[in-house]
Amino acid sequence: KLRDADYPIAVLYYRGWWDLINSSSVAVVGTRTPSDDGMKRTRTLVKELVKDGFTIVSGLARGIDRVAHETAIEEGGRTIAVLGTPISHAYPAENRELQEKIAQEFLLISQVPIKRWQSQGPKQNRIFFPERNITMSALTEATIIVEAGETSGTLVQARHALKQKRKLFILDSCFNNPDITWPHRFAEQGAIRVRNYADISKHLSAPSH
Repeated sequence: KLRDADYPIAVLYYRGWWDLINSSSVAVVGTRTPSDDGMKRTRTLVKELVKDGFTIVSGLARGIDRVAHETAIEEGGRTIAVLGTPISHAYPAENRELQEKIAQEFLLISQVPIKRWQSQGPKQNRIFFPERNITMSALTEATIIVEAGETSGTLVQARHALKQKRKLFILDSCFNNPDITWPHRFAEQGAIRVRNYADISKHLSAPSH
């Protein structure tokens, strides 16, 4: 799956249940500062996906990512976290406990070389976050964007999902937000507008459990 990325990753670091990588998976991503509605929509969506047997993949950031991982676990589903930091590093710090739980019970992945991260400053290390989004898209069958601003890193994932011939779903509420223009832009390129869960499920393959 990773070969569909522009620059395929040669080495991945992981902790946990590697076979999860072969399960049918969907990325659920969005802003680090979601609205209450955005968090509710994430929970509702993840519950449906878990019920249908999909592994939930996200980036273990604040906001939508965290809610996606937590809901998957609460619902008895499976989850994979793709980090923008080294496998040994918890960021943000408040997700440390959740990161450890995912490592112990599910799957934690990082493409960030530990020594390189340590030898560089934060400015150079910023590149790993958008790169993580490209990997996350390649690893999954589809990306669902719940909520994201005009300059969100999530849009890197949107661009690459389309490039990698993955399905890209954008929730209807994004289209109804007058402050952003990106949903219409991606819809013109083939993204699917989601008014209800059926708009997603009819486009996904039957999960391999």
